[in-house]
Amino acid sequence: MSSIRRPTLTDGSRLPDDQLRAVLEAVPAMVWLARPDGSAAYFSQQWLDYTGLSEDQALGSGWTVRVHQDDVTRLTEYWRSLLASGARGETEARLGRSDGQYRWCLFRAAPLRDGSGRITEWCGTNVDIDDIYQARQAYRAAEDHLRLILDTIPALVSTATPTGEIDFANRRMLEYFGTTLQQLRDWRAVVHPVDLPIVEGLWAHSVTTGEPFVKEYRIRRADGVYRWFHSHVVAAHGPDGTILCWYNLLTDVNDRKHAEDLLRASELELRTIVDNIPGLIAIVAPSGEIEMVNGGVLDYFGRSLQELREWQMTDSVHPEDLPHVVARWQHAIQTGEPPEWEHRLRRADGNYRWFQLRGFPWREGDDTPIRWYCLITDIHDRKNAEQALRRSEAFLLEVQRLSHTGGWRYDAATDTVESSPEVLRAHAMQPGEDPSRPAFWFDRIHPEDRPRVEAEFARCLHERAEYRAGFRNVLPDGRITYQYTTGNPIVNQQGDVVEFIGASMDMTEHWLATTELERASQAVRDLQMKMSRAAQIASVGELAGSIAHEVNQPLAAVVANGHACLRWLSGSPPNLAKALEAAERIVKDGKDAGEVVRRVRSLFKRTAIDKVALDVNEVLLEVMRLLDSYPARQHVTIETLLEPGLPRIRADRVQMQQLALNLVLNALEAMEPVSGREKRLSIRSSCVGSGHVVVAISDNGIGLDNPETAFEPFITTKPEGMGLGLAICRSIVADHSGRLSADRNVGFGTTLTVTLPVQSDVAS
Repeated sequence: MSSIRRPTLTDGSRLPDDQLRAVLEAVPAMVWLARPDGSAAYFSQQWLDYTGLSEDQALGSGWTVRVHQDDVTRLTEYWRSLLASGARGETEARLGRSDGQYRWCLFRAAPLRDGSGRITEWCGTNVDIDDIYQARQAYRAAEDHLRLILDTIPALVSTATPTGEIDFANRRMLEYFGTTLQQLRDWRAVVHPVDLPIVEGLWAHSVTTGEPFVKEYRIRRADGVYRWFHSHVVAAHGPDGTILCWYNLLTDVNDRKHAEDLLRASELELRTIVDNIPGLIAIVAPSGEIEMVNGGVLDYFGRSLQELREWQMTDSVHPEDLPHVVARWQHAIQTGEPPEWEHRLRRADGNYRWFQLRGFPWREGDDTPIRWYCLITDIHDRKNAEQALRRSEAFLLEVQRLSHTGGWRYDAATDTVESSPEVLRAHAMQPGEDPSRPAFWFDRIHPEDRPRVEAEFARCLHERAEYRAGFRNVLPDGRITYQYTTGNPIVNQQGDVVEFIGASMDMTEHWLATTELERASQAVRDLQMKMSRAAQIASVGELAGSIAHEVNQPLAAVVANGHACLRWLSGSPPNLAKALEAAERIVKDGKDAGEVVRRVRSLFKRTAIDKVALDVNEVLLEVMRLLDSYPARQHVTIETLLEPGLPRIRADRVQMQQLALNLVLNALEAMEPVSGREKRLSIRSSCVGSGHVVVAISDNGIGLDNPETAFEPFITTKPEGMGLGLAICRSIVADHSGRLSADRNVGFGTTLTVTLPVQSDVAS
């Protein structure tokens, strides 16, 4: 109210805001105020109650949402014209009431000016004139309709003065006589000469006494043909009984006889229609005796009308339905109420079909039924369809029960929820609870999930988006269940959401199973890690067994060089140069043996990878020396093609030895079952460009069925194998940024190729 200019009192003061509001609220009309630019600044409570808008919604131009869409453009343009001219004005438009009904209102607006004549605000009222408007429209419509009726009614209509002079004739009368109203005033010229004296006498008597004139006589048409007409003239009397005017209705009855003939034909046609109606029709006396039936009844029961009259009801109605039919028929006879029921009737072939009977009583003046008109409709197929529908509904309910899925519907207008029995069961509805209110469903949600779910539903409602939410429910007995709900918005033509239709699934069992599966999966992953470690230890065991032979060589060399050193020192004179050379060899052999032992131990410990500049050919030769005593090495021709001068790579020596040893052992073991051909193993090294060193190990053994799956854990072709060797090899290669692949050979066997990158800082 602070932006509204308050009225000035006689003493020059102005009304306080609260008094001004009280004055405006006391006005017996819907009052509003607007600023000079036309934006609404105030609406009385009566206006707000009428439209159902809040003041915040109506202010500015918000009030236009309640104007009928067909009137809003015209009304706003008229309002702008008043704002431009500064003149007061009024117009009519439809205003939406709070119940959604649009009613015609009178919009009045007048400017309020200050002492200088400047408009400070606008004052207006809205008056509901819908009843007046409708009455006015009805009066205009009735007037137009009456004239239209008089002009289009299939009869000749005229009015006359109290003395009998014609002063009005409808269009049909003028067209029939082919004359004007002035010429028609001499009406005696169109009456048949034979009938004229009687008509004149009766008409003079009516004019004198005011009694109605009723007579049939012949009048001449414009083409000269006379036709019979029925004339009925009555007087309109004033309050004092004087005759105000006469009303004459001339009805053409020339075709009456022809119409009677047509009526008889029509009766025959009606009988044909009744006989061919897809239903059984019967006229029954109050006593229950059949008076008339159509052909459908005769055909269905296979009897004549006389046979039906002598037939007992018990012969046609199904025994299970007979007591009900008799009771309902007696009730209809006693009360006169139209009978209606469903029962089974036996067909001529003995089969029963469902029918619906509807009766209509024909009554005499004392309201006593004298006969019953009955329509008996075959509903057998409908009954079967209903039964199938019930089965379908039962099936749907059972499917929902088994799948723990139910349907729901939210009505945005009434803020109510409808739900299927399965949804209610999943939410454990208790006696006295009201599941039609949204609060019931949100109260079930776990306190930690409720804010998220409520916010998501509100967002989907506002944005007209698909609703999806998973959450926990806390049931009355304390149990926690898991629900997944989805829903789609249904919008009206204006794009407003009118309802949400969705489904809710009880995911408790699924969630529990998923949780258990996660636990099992974690256990499997832990087992895989343990088995991988076991495989690594097993591989190191094989490596250690082979290395044992290699360790013996430097140890034996140490012993031999020690004896030699002693001999050179015990000579006379001692050969110190030779003794020193033998001692140096002892030191070197001791270091070699220690390095072998240290590397073997590191495989059993989870130590960090020690990458150093490494010669791949040197690693391959070390592995080949280790395999000299390996049993599978026997009877195998090994071809070693190592490209000299390979660039060094940065790698862990022990892991490279393990990699080479595993690949060569796999090749040797793949050839163990081979017989009838020479066993050949090829070990090649080469450099691809300047960026990669390639090692290829090829055998002519049993080969791999699927090289792509050979590197997956637990995939093996050996009965005693664990299926982890090649998986570990690929892991080692991957740790060195390389690639390990397997390919079938042409003929027999497999080629395993290791590609390792050369780093520029160690290539030299």
